[in-house]
Amino acid sequence: MEAKKRSRQRNTPQPKKIRTGINWWKWSLLVLVGLLLGTGIWFTKTILTPVNINTTAKSATATNEPVFTVKLTKASANRIMAHYLKNYLRDSNVKYAVTLGTNEAALSGKFKFLGNSVKFQLTFDPLVLKNGDVLLKAKDLNVGALPVPISFVMSYIGNSYKIPRWVSLNSKAGTVVLKLSQFKLQNGMTLKATKLDLTNDDLEFAVYLPDEP
Repeated sequence: MEAKKRSRQRNTPQPKKIRTGINWWKWSLLVLVGLLLGTGIWFTKTILTPVNINTTAKSATATNEPVFTVKLTKASANRIMAHYLKNYLRDSNVKYAVTLGTNEAALSGKFKFLGNSVKFQLTFDPLVLKNGDVLLKAKDLNVGALPVPISFVMSYIGNSYKIPRWVSLNSKAGTVVLKLSQFKLQNGMTLKATKLDLTNDDLEFAVYLPDEP
């Protein structure tokens, strides 16, 4: 009996699987390839499409606009200035440092007074000028108990320190002007200060492309 039942089960036709006429994997792959090709064609067409440039007085004005702005913290600005002065004063025997503090800029160094080398720190109030330069107005001199006037120290700095050409020092007025428009980066770009908020640690500079020949 067991053998007969098994024989009947083997001879009983099994239901056939019904195949649908749609191969979903195939169509999904085709759709994906189509999307990729379409996106590539659109991207290539967009990139290679020439841009209309209006070479009028209006475009000349656009060249005077910054290409981007840079925001810095005081800590970042201090690192940049330290790096710049390290390279700039590499061949100079007289070293000095410029740092930004809570609400003031400070110049630290040494000067000769009555034959002695005296350490000092001269502090300034920074102010952004309309043309993007920075004005530093001397306000305090820290040299211990020595009765040395600020004008004397600034005159000594102007005559003895190696100062970049784009820095203008006026010992009588007690001012230093950082002419950033005359300071060029290695790629020829120039800078203009737009904000120097030391109290809120918010420094901002506009970057301009070099002038075309």
